Amino acid sequence: MRIGIYGGSFDPPHYGHKKIAEFVTEKLNLDKLLIVPVGIASHGKNNLSSPADRMKMCEMTFGSIKNVCISPIEIHMEGVSYTYKTLEAVIKKLGEDNEYFEIIGEDSANYFDKWKEYEKILELSTVVVLKRKGFKNIVNSPKIVTVDNPYFNISSTEIKEKIKNGEDVSKFLDEETEKFIKEKKLYIKGAVAFFNSSYKKC
Repeated sequence: MRIGIYGGSFDPPHYGHKKIAEFVTEKLNLDKLLIVPVGIASHGKNNLSSPADRMKMCEMTFGSIKNVCISPIEIHMEGVSYTYKTLEAVIKKLGEDNEYFEIIGEDSANYFDKWKEYEKILELSTVVVLKRKGFKNIVNSPKIVTVDNPYFNISSTEIKEKIKNGEDVSKFLDEETEKFIKEKKLYIKGAVAFFNSSYKKC
């Protein structure tokens, strides 16, 4: 099988993330695309919503896309979520006979040579770089492929700021995801987390 791995904070997941998932699934002819919410981020910014809430929002945002499943593999992993560790865990679970594609943004490719064990990542997978304005891929390898993809000019950080300011974010979020955020009062101080998810397990 051809298996893609698309990781991120997804706090919250937005239409840009969804379009990327749809795009890479078709562009790479993937049999399966794993959406992997980060556990403990390696970049040190861990003021994230609860894993339960992020898993639930991912299910709401990506659940309608064919061949996509939401994986808690990093959330269940001990310690910092390094990509090479995630790849090793996925391959151990799904098998070595598959072809794996690690999906990253060009902003990440801009410092890919600083990623922990980046050579191991290239050994285990083909790294698919999504173009982002103002960034470039600095590692030259036949295992790195850059694709022309739709560009969505919004970030999760900007969406959270808009929510804090009471601005309309309906054009950025799946309707069900937006409703969940409002009900949970996410990104507003004092919100309480709960876990009630039916996400497709990988």
